[in-house]
Amino acid sequence: MSRQFHSCLTVGCVCYVNALPFSIGLSQAPGVSLQTDTPSNLVSKLLSKEIDYALTSVIAKFSSPLHQVSFFGIAAYQKILSVNLHATPQFFAKEAPRIAATKESRSSIALMRILCKNLWKIPFPSITLLSSKEILDQVELYDALLLIGDTALRHQIIPGFQTYDLVASWYDLTSKPFVFAGVLSYSSTVPLQLQQGFFSSLHYFQDHREEIWRKAAALLKLPESLMQQYYSLCRYELSEEDFAGLQLFENYYDKLPRQTEHPNHV
Repeated sequence: MSRQFHSCLTVGCVCYVNALPFSIGLSQAPGVSLQTDTPSNLVSKLLSKEIDYALTSVIAKFSSPLHQVSFFGIAAYQKILSVNLHATPQFFAKEAPRIAATKESRSSIALMRILCKNLWKIPFPSITLLSSKEILDQVELYDALLLIGDTALRHQIIPGFQTYDLVASWYDLTSKPFVFAGVLSYSSTVPLQLQQGFFSSLHYFQDHREEIWRKAAALLKLPESLMQQYYSLCRYELSEEDFAGLQLFENYYDKLPRQTEHPNHV
């Protein structure tokens, strides 16, 4: 029997604390089997049909058969704290700067490429894809570092580098919010049980914010006040303004040279 007729949906969710408002509720939702993973791994699982739906990087829908099937997602307006470019003073002036970037999400690299071309007016630097740990172990080898997710939250400041919040830079370029994640699937529709799972998860978060702040702070060993600030920056129901920002991101993305793409980096 085809997977689409099974009563239990296999659903993926980003494994970072920004998705806790969804993952906590979805893990208990009737008819949902939840898997948490990095954005790149979730996209791979969607494309191989290991999972049915996933809250993951929206950039995957730009160049794959995946559909965005819900207004639930993760977006930010003017600031986010968890997608940061750490640049040395010479980064913007060097003829051929070197950057180490996380392997976990292609969206952040595409956003950086767009900013290099359209905001900072510099050539896209030579890029090395590494794990977050490898980046932090080799900071002295690079002119800039790109960190996302929980690692970025833990390392807001890196000695010798200036921190640039890429959502703030995107806002400087466009005056629009930036959408990081959406609900993607091969299907063009979302079952009622999954939509209800997202609704109930977000409702729980809205009623138990302090619990989520404490849980996130304990997971990352960070102050609750920082997590409170962080969650105040995250938008979980995408509005027309968010979708307008997403469309603008796709427009900029379509104009990027394809010869420098990293096809294994989603």
